[in-house]
Amino acid sequence: MQMSRIAKITAMFVISLSVFGIFGAMPVKADYTYTPVLIGVTTTRSYTQTLNGQSGTNSDPNWPGTATATLWFNSTDGQTKNQNASVIGASTQVGAYPACATPIMVFKNTGTVTQNLNVILNNTVTGLVFFYNASFKSGSTSGTMNATINTFNGAGSTFVSALGLNNETNLCIWGNFTGVNGGQYQTQFNFSSS
Repeated sequence: MQMSRIAKITAMFVISLSVFGIFGAMPVKADYTYTPVLIGVTTTRSYTQTLNGQSGTNSDPNWPGTATATLWFNSTDGQTKNQNASVIGASTQVGAYPACATPIMVFKNTGTVTQNLNVILNNTVTGLVFFYNASFKSGSTSGTMNATINTFNGAGSTFVSALGLNNETNLCIWGNFTGVNGGQYQTQFNFSSS
């Protein structure tokens, strides 16, 4: 009878030690760490527009974008045909219509996808039509030759299709005057990508 009581006490002692061993191995307080993660999404469509003799201007996703230097088309009599574009007080496009050796603008695709480049006028000047000639400098497939910029507040004209990554295109622009009265007039070439 006494043996059985000793066996019971021993068994309880062993069980108690086992339970204490389990709880004793568990930490009293956990320590933690975490890793911050930033998710970056590059603007897929962006380009740099450089006027002849100027620094490049980067496109801006917010309308109306960033202004470049001002161009002018200076007709001596309001009847000039194929007037070259010039940056006011600076470099001039070189070359007669429909070709030019030195374009007034160069566009470079600085985004991460192939792009089409579009142009639209913000208003028109009676008796004045703009012509342009776009041709690729490097690595792309097609440009628009000798088309008119006569779209006003519509979808615009696509002057370059499929401009590849890091590739450039030239843009030459001429103004044709027909009976434009003396004075100064303003319009904008609003460029965009798609």
